This record gives sequence, C-alpha cells and structure tokens, in this order.
Amino acid sequence: MSDTVKIRKKNRILRIEKDRLPGFLKQGYDQIDESGKIIKRATGGRMISVAEYNEVIEELEKIKKSPNSTKEFEKEIEDLKSEIKKLKTENTRLKKALDGNEGKEGN
Repeated sequence: MSDTVKIRKKNRILRIEKDRLPGFLKQGYDQIDESGKIIKRATGGRMISVAEYNEVIEELEKIKKSPNSTKEFEKEIEDLKSEIKKLKTENTRLKKALDGNEGKEGN
C-alpha cells in the first residue's frame, strides 16, 4: 500500500498507484492526505464559470491594491519592536528604583 496515493474528485475518493497520479490530476482529481487535506491540486479536467473566474480576478485586484502592503507591515513590526525595547528599558529602570526605595525603608 505504500506505493498508493489517495485522490478525490467531488465526493469520490480513490486509492491509486503513484505512477498513475499524473493522469488522474489531468482528469480533475486532487491528491489528498489521510485527513483529506489537498497535497496536489488537479492540473486539468475542471471547468469554472466566467462568473467564478471574474470573482477571483476582482478579489486578486483588491488584494493588490490593498493599502496594507508587506512593507507597511514590516515597518509596523519594526516600530513595535522599538516600542517594546523602550518599555523594557523603562520597566528595568522602574524596578531598580523600586528596589532602591525598599532598601531605604528597611534601614
């Protein structure tokens, strides 16, 4: 059974020999793992409507035009790291000041 793979097309699930996989991918089957997650998507054998295609294209364009680009996220991450560093420094300073005051009260 180690030379077999699991494939799925709609609700049909089959086990086939590994060497037959490319043919089934062309027919519209997805290769899946034991839990049903897709490992390799079908390379052919499927038709999508123009409406579905246009919906995907519109979504892609929205993502491309999104103001939250990767560079903006990277800048925000750097700003937050800087803020964390400042807060840690201030926290350390305040702890030392607090420890110093407790030492004076004990004498």
